[in-house]
This record gives sequence, structure tokens and C-alpha cells, in this order.
Amino acid sequence: MMVFLVLHEATAIWDVSYASTRREVSPTEQHVHSVLEMLPLTGLLLVIALHWPAFAALFGYGTPDFSFRLKQSPLPLTYIVTMLALTALFEVLRYLEELIRGLRYRGLRRKE
Repeated sequence: MMVFLVLHEATAIWDVSYASTRREVSPTEQHVHSVLEMLPLTGLLLVIALHWPAFAALFGYGTPDFSFRLKQSPLPLTYIVTMLALTALFEVLRYLEELIRGLRYRGLRRKE
């Protein structure tokens, strides 16, 4: 997760750098990017907090146990469905909206 967080940040920097040379990047869009950048970091921090001994073992403090085990009490189906719906609403739709705006802008530039 740490490696992919770094890759995500590098991609976000490249994305804004690339876009800002081709069109105006508004403060609102920059803020949306900032929010989207913080989500993977927040997820990583939550996983670290929930599994501190395993995280500390990565750096030699303790014995790592990387075996896969099912949860003793699985999450309720309503929780899973709610979280997936909220993720779609607040994440996937934002990325989709940005993709549509980018494609429209590219179409406008071709007509000029």
C-alpha cells in the first residue's frame, strides 16, 4: 500500500502538471485533487492503525505474520453494500466527471 500511495501521488503531480500546461486548472479543481489524494493516505493510515504489530514487523519490531485468515465475524451485507454505494457516489463519479470534462475539452480543441 505504501508503494502504491507513492505511485498515486506521483501520478497526481504529473496529471496536474500536464493539465495546467494545456488549460486553466481552477482552484476548485485543485482542491478536488487534494481531497482525492488524501483518500489513499487515509486508507493506509487506517490499515496501519488496525494492524500495528504487522506494520511494526515490517521494520524489524516483532515477528511478522502475513498469513491470510477469514474474519471471525464477517461484515454485515448492508454495511458492505452501503460502503460500495458511497464509494461509487463520492469517488468513481468524480473521476468519471473529470474524464468526461477532459474528453469534451479535447473535442473542443480539435474543432478549433
